[in-house]
Amino acid sequence: MLVLALLGTGCGGDDETVPDDASDAPSTVDAVAVAERTEPDQDTDPHLAGDPMLGFGADLLSAVARDADDSTNVIVSPASVATALAMLEPGTVDEATTQLADLLGIEDPDTYHAAMNALEQSLEGRDPGDSGDLTLRIANAAYLQQGYPFEPAYLDTVGRYYGPVLNEVDFSTDPDAVADEINQWVADETEDRITDLIPDGTLTVDTVLALVNALYLNASWLDPFPADQTADDAFTRLDGSVVTMPLMHGSGDGSAGGDGWVAATKAYVGGLAAQFVLPDDGRFEEVASDLPAAFADLDASVAGGGETAAPRFETTTEAGLNEPLQSLGLTAPFEGGYLLGIADEPSLAVTDVLHQTYVAMDEEGTEAAAATAVIIGETSAPAGEPISVVLDRPFLFRIVDTHTGATLFLGRIMDPTA
Repeated sequence: MLVLALLGTGCGGDDETVPDDASDAPSTVDAVAVAERTEPDQDTDPHLAGDPMLGFGADLLSAVARDADDSTNVIVSPASVATALAMLEPGTVDEATTQLADLLGIEDPDTYHAAMNALEQSLEGRDPGDSGDLTLRIANAAYLQQGYPFEPAYLDTVGRYYGPVLNEVDFSTDPDAVADEINQWVADETEDRITDLIPDGTLTVDTVLALVNALYLNASWLDPFPADQTADDAFTRLDGSVVTMPLMHGSGDGSAGGDGWVAATKAYVGGLAAQFVLPDDGRFEEVASDLPAAFADLDASVAGGGETAAPRFETTTEAGLNEPLQSLGLTAPFEGGYLLGIADEPSLAVTDVLHQTYVAMDEEGTEAAAATAVIIGETSAPAGEPISVVLDRPFLFRIVDTHTGATLFLGRIMDPTA
């Protein structure tokens, strides 16, 4: 693999950066001028990209969970999937552009990409202060087929706003070897929490481009759950069966109640927060179907933080997103003729969108990771009273960056012991 350019470092403009050990290797795309990643303008509002992630994430969570049974935990990373799809957007035309705009909440592409750039750099530059530990990393990579006639304008736009590591590979010789390289890169970026994003056989000799995002978070609670307050307790699953779980007890930083639910916020260091929504008995699906409204009410609430009890859990989700995304209206990119911005080749289409997540929550904080790959190939008021929230039945949660509005993780916990 030849690393052609690490975009977003330095300020050199069109010059390529090639490692010393690869300086003699041939480059078949050396005529492509790739822009360096730009510094966000101070007037750029990252909320323009961050706020729509909740609505998109709620729809995606519902689509992924549609075929899961009632005891299966499902977690997605709206930020990771949105970033990978955003890197695809400059290469789309016609209906594909319109569908991505509807799905991701893009009103003006240039403004949206600038906002994504500002959002990513805001997250990566976050200071935890003196209150705890915080690692927050977002990494993007693009794997390009050697000699393929990619449009320079497409690579320039992706480089300017997303700064991916740009890798020249040969899918046509050994696509599984390329999959191994991508998986190793993802593993490195996620501290080995995600190691097999792309299974053997997914990439083919017809693959020409893979756009990959990796997201890693390890954050301390601002006010940890006291370890001596954790005790085994009962968790009632949706079907009425009961499992025993370690339930952490502490205090939240905000709370709210609505029609059929109560909710709590618990802060991490660095401006991040976990938000939990606990539906009333018998109303899980109803509340889950309008999740953005519950989180909006929680954000707007001025009620203080009451007792908050949450299960200690560790869970993973692996999902192929082709069918979920198509069910949400994103169909054109999976057909030929809509990726002409990437290359002047009508047969180009998205062949696979792959996604994995990992979340572990305990008394000290949360470790979470996500990775997404888009594979392209040729085809044919006054303070309210605090509310006690005890998560002893199925609940929903998100991890949100309060500075940008970005929903980093969104999920449902149906059985914390699963």
